[in-house]
Amino acid sequence: MFSIIIYILKFFIPALFSVLFRAYGLGYRSKKSLAVGLVVFLLYMAVVPAWFIVKIGYGQFTHLSTLLMIIASMSVLIFTTDTVGKTVFLQLTQNCITTALSVVLNLIRTVFSLSYPVLVLMLAIACPIVYLIALRYWAKPMRFMADHLHAELPAMVALPIVTIAVVYFLPVYPAQNFANHPIFVTLMMLAVECGYFLYIYTFYQNLRKMNELAKAETKNMLLETEISSYQEYLYTAKQNRHDMHHHNAVLLEYLKSGCTEDAIEYLNASDAQIVDSALKQFCQNVVANAILRIYDRRAQAMGVSFSAQVDLPETLPLQEPETGALLSNLLENALEACAKQPDGAFIHLTVKCEENNLQLEVRNRVSGKVIFENDFPKSTKTFGGTGTKSVAAIVKKYHGLVRFLQDQDEFVVQILLPL
Repeated sequence: MFSIIIYILKFFIPALFSVLFRAYGLGYRSKKSLAVGLVVFLLYMAVVPAWFIVKIGYGQFTHLSTLLMIIASMSVLIFTTDTVGKTVFLQLTQNCITTALSVVLNLIRTVFSLSYPVLVLMLAIACPIVYLIALRYWAKPMRFMADHLHAELPAMVALPIVTIAVVYFLPVYPAQNFANHPIFVTLMMLAVECGYFLYIYTFYQNLRKMNELAKAETKNMLLETEISSYQEYLYTAKQNRHDMHHHNAVLLEYLKSGCTEDAIEYLNASDAQIVDSALKQFCQNVVANAILRIYDRRAQAMGVSFSAQVDLPETLPLQEPETGALLSNLLENALEACAKQPDGAFIHLTVKCEENNLQLEVRNRVSGKVIFENDFPKSTKTFGGTGTKSVAAIVKKYHGLVRFLQDQDEFVVQILLPL
């Protein structure tokens, strides 16, 4: 019985910290779902490995252990915040960390002829250390990849599966391969794992660079639009200044003739023209102003009623690109929904700061029933939903709350961000 417990702990300890890393490093849906996931995992680990070890022996069990541990780790599907494809990719990738650790410690046990209880003790000491290091340096890149993968590509899941398969077969095929060549086999297994880590690191760096370039391109487009608007404003102002002496002459003539009412009417018309030509100011925040002016013009061009009641300070805790991405994605989605409406389309934005919280709400006209999946609106476009996920990622980064709902013929997004 003692031997069975030791054998189970050998696999249980790395698997447990892998599941904990997935929960606390990459997020979970709710405390209730996390508790259910952990209970399922613990029950599986308490029953399944022990049953196989008793039935077929530990030696034969090692041939199935990798597959059984992968099945155990899939309990994360109960509490994951990602799609199934992304969850499997992330879980298989992070399992490589504990696999590499187990390979190294198993080599130490073999070279120095240590017992399995000593191996379990080493795992119990090393796994928490690796877990804390992974939380600090590995969680953020993996979360970034999950947020910016826009397709459940089979290749993304196939590569970690191939890596695991190679590492799994090396020590047992041919028979006694690890027993006869422990150092060589271990180095080969680590080489395969390191090759995969190198691929993931390169993939992450390129994905981050593409994201930065996309943000820079968006910022440049925003700047070009604002420059164009400002040039129009300057041209109009110059034209008004050039025509000022003509206006003065007309007013002087009205006043000399005693036509006061005509002079007032003329001034009102002139003032309305000046107001129309001025740049709209929605709030004190420069980035928010630029975004709102752009979507105000786009909405007018599409015949969509656009209104915004925005009370934002000049500076926000959010970085400028994040402020732009948050508002742009919300208004872009609203505008796309309004484009499908035959008439009566509208967008209404409300932003205010109360009790040290930023409260944001976007309402837009929508037809039909919106389909929700995991509390998020399901996009009908191929590779759609990127904007919604970007909004959710920004809100989560600042420990805020976001809610998507349908209120009769209106689609509503509500965001609460602590300031």
